[in-house]
Amino acid sequence: MGDLLEDDLELRVGTLQLSTDNTNADNRRDNASESNRNKNELIANSSVLSGADSLSSSTSSFADARTEGTTNSRPENEEPERTVYPRYDVPFSSENIKDFFTFRKGVVENAIQDCITALLFPEDGEYLGSWLLTEITLWDNEKERIVLLTSRLVMTIKYDFIAMKQLDFKKTYLDDLDTIVIGELVYPPSSLVPRINGIATGVTTVVKDCVIDRLCRRPTGGDAEAKVFDPKYFEPRERNLRGVRLMWNKGEPLSMKTAWNPFSQDVPFLTFASHPIYWHKEGSVEDRSMYDMETFAQKLQRAIESMASSSCCIHHSPIVIQSYVGVTSLLHNKISLGFFKVRGKFSF
Repeated sequence: MGDLLEDDLELRVGTLQLSTDNTNADNRRDNASESNRNKNELIANSSVLSGADSLSSSTSSFADARTEGTTNSRPENEEPERTVYPRYDVPFSSENIKDFFTFRKGVVENAIQDCITALLFPEDGEYLGSWLLTEITLWDNEKERIVLLTSRLVMTIKYDFIAMKQLDFKKTYLDDLDTIVIGELVYPPSSLVPRINGIATGVTTVVKDCVIDRLCRRPTGGDAEAKVFDPKYFEPRERNLRGVRLMWNKGEPLSMKTAWNPFSQDVPFLTFASHPIYWHKEGSVEDRSMYDMETFAQKLQRAIESMASSSCCIHHSPIVIQSYVGVTSLLHNKISLGFFKVRGKFSF
């Protein structure tokens, strides 16, 4: 009897030892896999930051929140797809958008044709497309720009839509690009811009509802008046806008001379977003593609991928706007100083 118990005990101990060895082996394999994943992520992040010789294609990432309203048939037990990007905040109202000179029929088309005729030459490569976009500068100022894309370069043009003439232009060759980032425009975590923007929007809303509306019509009841002071009007407001950034800085940070000079012409990147007219122009998405950053980004990515000599890294991630206080840019963007508009008795 004792011999049987002893043999049984030895068998159990041996089985326990075998199970422990298998567990340790599994843990080692899991740790190795996790280590490889972390290493690959680190390499990927490093290549994005430094503009290393890597090229990733992710055309499906161009789907944005503007198509969220379209629903597809799916089984009832299947979870609905989550929106990758936040909704756009529609810039300007449908009434104010008519003050833009570029909203008038034929103005943009004529201006683009003028730029193509005067500025593009055969050595610039095959013409791929043209857009009217919003350029966002280093100091977070929004400016109206015509953008021409060829197989060799991106041309950014400052155009006077009142006098219908070119003011300035800049050529950026695709061979010089080392990184392209496509994603949501965001501010650094320590930035005060979202808070200041929320306060400014809240004050504007209260003044409009409490002062202007009271002068135009009879005051409403107490409940409506209390609703005017809803704290949500003063909540921090992010950009809630997507953009594309073209970089040729080889992963190096900006010099102090460039970063703190608002008139510097040596900024090694360009940032574009959709023009405000995109959200108000009548017609289909194809009719409004001239004002759409997404269409420009798609064609730019295809142009990069078709270049065998390109070492540009295309990355889909948030685009950080290095603005921390932004009072001047907030004022500049609120009154649209970077756009040609009718402003009362004046136009500029």
